[in-house]
Amino acid sequence: MRIPETHGSPGSGSVPLVEWRLRAPTTHHHTPDPDAPAGAAPASQGDPTEGAEASRTGADDPLQTDEQIQGLASQLGVPALVARLLWQRGVRDEPRARSFLSPRMADLSPPEGLPNLDTATDRLARALSSGERVAICGDYDVDGMTGTSLLVRFLRIAAKDPEAQVTWSIPDREKDGYGLSIRAIEALHADGVTVAVTVDNGVTAVEPIRRAVELGMDVIITDHHLPGEEVPPALAIVNPRLGADGPLEGAGLHDLCGCGLAFQLAWAVADRLRGRGVDAKKLKGFLRDAIGLVALATVCDVVPLRGQNRLLVAAGLSALRRSPHPGIQALLEVAQLGALPLTTEDVGFKIGPRLNAAGRLGIPEVVIELLTTEDAARARELAKTLDDANLERRKIERGVLDEAEAIAAALVAEHDPSALVVWGEGWHMGVVGIVAARLVDKFSRPAAVIAFDGDTGRGSCRSVAAVDVHKALEASAEHLGNWGGHAAAAGLDIEVERAPAFRAAFEAAVHAQREGAPPTRVVDVDAETEVDEWSLPLVEALRRLAPFGNANPEPVFVVTGARVAGKPKLMGRDSAHLSFALKQQGGAIRVVAFRQAKLFDLAASGVPLDLAVTPVVNEWRGMRTAEFRLVDMRPATGS
Repeated sequence: MRIPETHGSPGSGSVPLVEWRLRAPTTHHHTPDPDAPAGAAPASQGDPTEGAEASRTGADDPLQTDEQIQGLASQLGVPALVARLLWQRGVRDEPRARSFLSPRMADLSPPEGLPNLDTATDRLARALSSGERVAICGDYDVDGMTGTSLLVRFLRIAAKDPEAQVTWSIPDREKDGYGLSIRAIEALHADGVTVAVTVDNGVTAVEPIRRAVELGMDVIITDHHLPGEEVPPALAIVNPRLGADGPLEGAGLHDLCGCGLAFQLAWAVADRLRGRGVDAKKLKGFLRDAIGLVALATVCDVVPLRGQNRLLVAAGLSALRRSPHPGIQALLEVAQLGALPLTTEDVGFKIGPRLNAAGRLGIPEVVIELLTTEDAARARELAKTLDDANLERRKIERGVLDEAEAIAAALVAEHDPSALVVWGEGWHMGVVGIVAARLVDKFSRPAAVIAFDGDTGRGSCRSVAAVDVHKALEASAEHLGNWGGHAAAAGLDIEVERAPAFRAAFEAAVHAQREGAPPTRVVDVDAETEVDEWSLPLVEALRRLAPFGNANPEPVFVVTGARVAGKPKLMGRDSAHLSFALKQQGGAIRVVAFRQAKLFDLAASGVPLDLAVTPVVNEWRGMRTAEFRLVDMRPATGS
């Protein structure tokens, strides 16, 4: 395949390079929670066994590989292109490929093999039977809030006295920060709680859980993050990172998110309660519906969509669409998702942001009530509150982003740093992570955004693939208070007078990692294609590779030397989107470029173009057509 050369993109100051690169075989890499605060433990980077298998493709005989791909296509009854993409994703035998293309609920692994699951299940079953008060302690992101809601609803179905026995707790972002706090534990104890179950947190909460033990509370941790050096003294820690990789990988449980672990615990407790006077049919119906919450969390937490996660998301998207729960129905309505089948994009860009807005603006209780209420009218009120919160979040984000972009552009024009560190007084802490990600997208380099309130500030960092931002913070730690996170995302606390020195140290640390290389944005592509190859049946066959996400990205293809037919058009309320007809030899197809109005002049220039695109199905007023969604575009090589 011929990949057009690296090129510059429109932008402020120094123009970052954009490289189109043939996608490497899929490897396991957990993208961290985008809201990971200072001190949060990173999720595991995983075991690259699948990628290791696929990486050997380069040593294969191309003719033999082509024959094997054609054979796989024939066995599956799919176009050769689909079989080739399966092959590149490490799915190379007929049984696995059939399961991949047609995921079934029947293939879900039962809740077995997770560390300490039996102990946790026994304790919860005993608490329910004896009327003890149980608290679910979640996090304020989508994963934590959905997992909390799942367990609250489940326990209230199973409990003898639901209102008296089941409560919940979510930390206050500003007062408590991430995860369990001693303050929360003492409040729960005062409320009569004897058993606390964490969701998506707790594995690093050594001191709060030590305090719980002192007070006579039993704590069950369900968390998918890595523990620190000291393990909390909990009754049970249900965490796949503490188990043997082989069995858990084999069962497909290694990549579960926090809500996925909560689902496994609920499933195990339901099995344990069978025959004890609990309505088993009602519990089973709830679990079938709750897979929708797991899908929501799995997509929004960006864990790998393979194995059990692929099955959970495929089934969960359908469960969300048909859910009878008034909270889910109200959420779909306010997100204006119509009646079409849900996609991971719907979840990630329309549902998830509305839930996350509550956590960012300090009202996570709205999400918990929405996802647990049985009152349809109340659900609609709560969904409207979330929609309003999301609009407010976007307004706040826009204001902070405008200021941050202006500062970043000035820094780039002044000395073109390898990384960006920007700050402002009064910026909202709940949006600094999003703003940092926007700066990375625009300037193609790591960014740290700090919100100051008087003499102290809290910030979030985001990075590019080639830079470990955690190591860069480690090299700058002398200027920081608390800090922590992951290679791609991290958080920090800092005093205002240390900010200039931190900026210099952080820039230097990133520069050293990059060894002086210029900022570069990478677009991974799967193959080269021609416009006239694409028909509606082929695109529909390609979409069988969905659901797409981490470890199973949407396919991207390169089209070279094509031209725009007619005049391009700007679309959308703010004319932020672009559309045009693309022609190449005997074929033509519509191209839609979301949030890329800046490319209008290039599209209207009449010069031959090279494009990176994703084929999609457009559904409008009952009509289904094949079209391209633009990923990147440039003048054709040599034009």
